[in-house]
Amino acid sequence: MVVIPLFEGVQSIGFSGPADVFSAANAANASDTAVAGEFRYDVLTASPDGSPVRTSNGLTVMAHRTVGEVAEVDTVLVPGAEGVPAVDRGTTDALGALVGRARRVASVGTGAFVLAGTGILDRRRAATHWEFSEELVRRYPGVHVDSRDTVVRDGHITTAGGGASAIDLALSLVEDDLGREVSQLVARSLVTYVSKPGGQAQFADLRDRDARTPALRKAQNLISSCPGGDLTLRALSGHAGLSERHFTRLFRAQVGMSVREYVERVRVATATRMLVETVRSPESIAREAGFGTETTMRKSFLRVLRVLPAEYRNRFS
Repeated sequence: MVVIPLFEGVQSIGFSGPADVFSAANAANASDTAVAGEFRYDVLTASPDGSPVRTSNGLTVMAHRTVGEVAEVDTVLVPGAEGVPAVDRGTTDALGALVGRARRVASVGTGAFVLAGTGILDRRRAATHWEFSEELVRRYPGVHVDSRDTVVRDGHITTAGGGASAIDLALSLVEDDLGREVSQLVARSLVTYVSKPGGQAQFADLRDRDARTPALRKAQNLISSCPGGDLTLRALSGHAGLSERHFTRLFRAQVGMSVREYVERVRVATATRMLVETVRSPESIAREAGFGTETTMRKSFLRVLRVLPAEYRNRFS
């Protein structure tokens, strides 16, 4: 039994997408005479009081029962909302009791906030929509938030990024239960992929994080305006008028990453714009963005975005 809690403002794709995946998996599994009838997904929806729920796109969905009335449960899958879901304490407590009995727990997008409210994500890696990753860290510092990957698994808990990643999550659950062949059959029937290159990192916001200290902001402006220039620690600290040691310590404290990481992210952001907006060769883009060589640019793209420059261009240009 897959139990999907519903609440006001829930995104419909967060529960309808997985429900379609599980339905297709039932059909694919039934077509295999060797295992037909041995495994079947049954999907049950539950709202706080059993009443109909209005989704974020204006649809109204009838729930099968209340969260507290659910008896049989194997998997709990919590969908997300367009923002942080507003779930009352009573519903969170009832959901906490439910996930405590489940063999497997999952969430989509900001549904991770609902799970985090039950305490089940404490000291675990979890994904949420990349736009809300910092908010999840702020509200629940015990959760190790990973907004780079589309689907993150930690023990019996699987969490996914926003929107369409609900289908990626459901496909991964099907693969666990029925094997990769069935998961691939379902993916083909829905005209999608079992997994997508790049995770969420390719969508993450790479805008500059402004430092508070004017000297650091001066260095940040230099990095942004001249990504292909001399951006060594020595050059940047000299431009800021600070010692290398003091500059390094202040930069990490105020920007949240090392100088090297920041320079790399700005260069990657510069290269992504040129890949999408121009037809210039990767070699030319690598030089202008400050990587020097295409090989270095490829390594940085894989490290920061987990996707190759050519894949990024094909997907977004």
